[in-house]
Amino acid sequence: MDPHSQMQAAWAHIITTYKPGVVEFMGILLTQIIGFIFPATLYMLIDILFPKFSQRHKIQDARRQPTRQQIQHCIKVCLYNHVWILAFHFVLTSIRGFNHAHLNLDPTVPSLTTFLVDFAFGLLAREISFYYIHRALHHPRIYVHIHKMHHKYATPVAFTAEYAHPVEHLLANVLPITLPLYLKGAHFLSIMAFSLFELWEAAADHSGYDFLKLPPAELHGLHHEKFRVNYGTIGLMDWLHGTDRVGWDRPKTKQVKIAE
Repeated sequence: MDPHSQMQAAWAHIITTYKPGVVEFMGILLTQIIGFIFPATLYMLIDILFPKFSQRHKIQDARRQPTRQQIQHCIKVCLYNHVWILAFHFVLTSIRGFNHAHLNLDPTVPSLTTFLVDFAFGLLAREISFYYIHRALHHPRIYVHIHKMHHKYATPVAFTAEYAHPVEHLLANVLPITLPLYLKGAHFLSIMAFSLFELWEAAADHSGYDFLKLPPAELHGLHHEKFRVNYGTIGLMDWLHGTDRVGWDRPKTKQVKIAE
């Protein structure tokens, strides 16, 4: 039996055994744990278990790394953001007795081509939406009330990816990943697969390590260090808008010709 047929058989068993709301909620819960909490924890364990390797591959200087107390506080806030999103979804599905799902639980598993198309669409849509939302959060009138909290950690660690004000967590972390594919009518499995990648990418982007070049953690590490640079996730929108280099917002000095 080929992998697609095996996935189809497993999916058919799941949706015929459990209520749609239960399938949806458990899928979202597992995606959060596997996609973000588990890899973020592994990144943090590198500091403890392999200190020499950690020091060799940290993007920013060791003296700028957050303290243990700061990291513990970060993890608590991060987990709180996960819990309230899950609790909100649990309430929405439980009201209807878990008999209905909000996402597309089609009994037919999408083909590999459909998965790839959904992934490419989600990647582009997330890059565009996140870039503009992120830049808006840097507006002086908004930044101090919402986004400043995320930039408390000038030297990021994996869990700082979701260390954010609840409004920012919803607008910048959750919706750019899930809403475009939801509006497209993508299959729940496509949304789960894409969310798994994006959650891992967020943890890797904020990990502070350079040993993985995809995603390029240096880009977002520089954003936390310098603030007004690299607002996107993959660099496309920053390249288009010229915000991919430090000093893009400074007035250019005019060169004065000196007569000989």
